[in-house]
Amino acid sequence: MDRLESLGNQLSKITMYDIKSAYVQAKNMVLNVSEMEAKVQEATNDDPWGASSTLMGEIAQGSVQRQGMTDTQLM
Repeated sequence: MDRLESLGNQLSKITMYDIKSAYVQAKNMVLNVSEMEAKVQEATNDDPWGASSTLMGEIAQGSVQRQGMTDTQLM
C-alpha cells in the first residue's frame, strides 16, 4: 500500500508542462527531428518564460557548425 501512495504522490506533482514536454520529445523522436531543430523549436515555442540563456548559447554555438547552421536556417 505504501508503494501505491508513493506513486499517487508522484503523479499528483506532474504538471501540464511536464506532459507537454514528454509529448514534444516523443513527437521529435517519431518525426526524426535533429537535436538542433529541437532546440530551435524549444527556443521559439509559446511558453510564458521564454528561452534560457543556455539554450540560446547552444543554438548560437551550433549555428557556427555546418550541419547546425543548415538546421537553424531551415527553421
